Amino acid sequence: MEASDSGQAVTLSEEKLQDASEHRSPCPYLKSPTVRAGLPDLDPDRLKTAKTLVNKAIKMHKIFSVQGPYPVIRAAMRARGWIEQRMQGSKQQNHQSSESRTSSNDADDDNSEDGDREQDPDRLHSLMSRLVRNEMVYFYWTNRRDVINSNSLQKEQIINHFAKAGSFTTKVGLCVNLRNLHWFDTADADTFFPRCYRLSAQDERHAFIEDYRRTACTSLLKYVVERDQKIQGKEISHILQDVQWHRKPNKPRCKPLVSSGIITSALKVCQEYLESLEHRDIDKTPEAPHTLTQEQWAEFINSYYLVAHGGAHIERSEHLVSSCKAMLQRLEKVSPQLGIDGAQNIWIIKPGAMSRGRGIKCAKRLDHILRLVDTDPALTKESKWVVQKYIEKPLLVHGTKFDVRQWFLVTDWNPLTVWFYKKCYLRFSTQLYSLDTLDSSVHLCNNSIQKHLRPSQQRHCGIPADNMWLDDQFKAFLASQGKEALWETVVVPGMKTTIIHAVQTAQDLMESRKNTFELYGADFMLDLSLHPWLIEINASPTMAPSTSVTAQLCAAVQEDTLRVVLDRRVDRAANTGDFQLIYRQAAVEVPQYLGMNLVVEGFTVKNLCPLPPLRSSYQSASKRLGPVKEKVSTSEKVQPLPRMFLKRVESKIRSSEALLSAALLPEPSLAKPVKSLTMHLPKTFPPVGRGSHSGQLWKRRAEGSNVQPQIAEKQQGSLPQEMIAPKQPRKADSSPKSV
Repeated sequence: MEASDSGQAVTLSEEKLQDASEHRSPCPYLKSPTVRAGLPDLDPDRLKTAKTLVNKAIKMHKIFSVQGPYPVIRAAMRARGWIEQRMQGSKQQNHQSSESRTSSNDADDDNSEDGDREQDPDRLHSLMSRLVRNEMVYFYWTNRRDVINSNSLQKEQIINHFAKAGSFTTKVGLCVNLRNLHWFDTADADTFFPRCYRLSAQDERHAFIEDYRRTACTSLLKYVVERDQKIQGKEISHILQDVQWHRKPNKPRCKPLVSSGIITSALKVCQEYLESLEHRDIDKTPEAPHTLTQEQWAEFINSYYLVAHGGAHIERSEHLVSSCKAMLQRLEKVSPQLGIDGAQNIWIIKPGAMSRGRGIKCAKRLDHILRLVDTDPALTKESKWVVQKYIEKPLLVHGTKFDVRQWFLVTDWNPLTVWFYKKCYLRFSTQLYSLDTLDSSVHLCNNSIQKHLRPSQQRHCGIPADNMWLDDQFKAFLASQGKEALWETVVVPGMKTTIIHAVQTAQDLMESRKNTFELYGADFMLDLSLHPWLIEINASPTMAPSTSVTAQLCAAVQEDTLRVVLDRRVDRAANTGDFQLIYRQAAVEVPQYLGMNLVVEGFTVKNLCPLPPLRSSYQSASKRLGPVKEKVSTSEKVQPLPRMFLKRVESKIRSSEALLSAALLPEPSLAKPVKSLTMHLPKTFPPVGRGSHSGQLWKRRAEGSNVQPQIAEKQQGSLPQEMIAPKQPRKADSSPKSV
């Protein structure tokens, strides 16, 4: 049944009308038989076309569903012969899972609206969507992963979200996982990700306090060096001005003074830090006191605030400038993040449960940072707060801060397959960059924040009002600065390597489902050397055409995503647009879990030292002995005798002093003549031990022959070499010989 949004007459299909008349179900459009005659008939040509396209799509498994207004995705899917099954996304969005709420999802609110508002002039797509309403959907595109339960999907169904992506798309997950990078690669996360801490964890809270104090020491050394350079530059300029205008230099204003001992303390802390990095602190005794006590640290931090934030002077510090320079040079070799640290020790606090820059603040003082985090016990208890080192010396464009939005696509987690998009764009802040204020309008470049602010009048006219640049415009700016080559040699390779390392650390935590893909948006900052620093990774990046830049690039990245996901499945040589395959891992076999199944495997231990075989030259008189051999070859396999028989034989040998007179024979009916018996035994009696295989061999031989030897000559600790039994006369016997 199709209802027109413009108030046109309602059209009922013949099947619906027939069902309604047969079942006599109440229908508001079927009140009397005359209603059907008054309704306009459905265009037979359009219905025939719709049924033909629907049947073809069903046979080829080309039914898709989209949640939200993604006109590019809808148009691209329809051009490929796919038919949409409308999704009621507005009802399902009210029940978001905890994972979706905590992920960094920067999709605009416009993406959450239902897609039924799109224009369908000939209503052909609406008719086909109605015809496939009960068919299986083979392609899902949503802006939230909790809309569709991936565990309930069939193997051939495709979806654009992986489960458990919060392991690296949340601020907390990215902070924790990148610490495990050394298990996956030889790279160091400190070379591309500013150090980050979870303040809810006590061990990380203490680590952050130590890092803040140590950074305060290095910031103080930088302040001393930079101030000395400024003084020298001002003196030269003042001298030139005095010579030109014949004026005396102005007297400096009186400011509070701080003892130079603060620099000495900072140098000691840095020296101790260097020794720990070089493992030279191992020789120190555990009882050795730290460089500064808690009281000394409190005094040092207060003095640092006066100098770095209050503009206080350090008395008699000229002779320590060279020591500060030398220490910074040594630290630069072992600390990859020394270049992004400034003189004010600024940190950025991020609530991990929010996105699009909401709740993010910057702070300088340690007590302010800890107090800001402790104000919300719920977020602290759930480990949602993270504090990260702020990049105080970023690359600026016309004095304005910016960040880079870079897309990448993951089409599989086993084997890990990553695609890098060749195009990106820049997002500017509306105000000029300054560390004198920590307002978000200066330091946060999220479009969701800056689009509500008015650009500063002092901002350069080269930056557009929509606060965005294409990557080609940025390349032109670098060319004007003589740094065009750094884009292809430093920026792009750095972003590729960083993305690969980020997904490597999350690979073991992801649910690798085939026929699943996901598009991510990574945010980068560039330092003065154009080295990229990863800020965060967003799931469901915004695709809204909010500016001319996003209208151009977002449409292209959606179309190219379908080229990689759909076209390449049919043709491996298909065009993938601007997506470039940058990483494909060798497949790792994952054993199927079949429940608890404990198995113990092993092998038998062979007898390494068997006794020498016994040789016999007699025939047994008993039928129970079986076949009799005149001689036993030495190559026979001999079974060991138990130790009990060995003990019994040993006692007989020691108690007997006469020769072996006769052997015990079985019953007379079974008696047979026995030849002379000669047993060749070792000269030395083997040791009798627990579990001896030799004892078992002796016992089994004796039981088989049922012979009790007598000793003619006593030998201490040894056996006679030969034991001879007298020959018995053979009696006539009519019975057949035993074999």
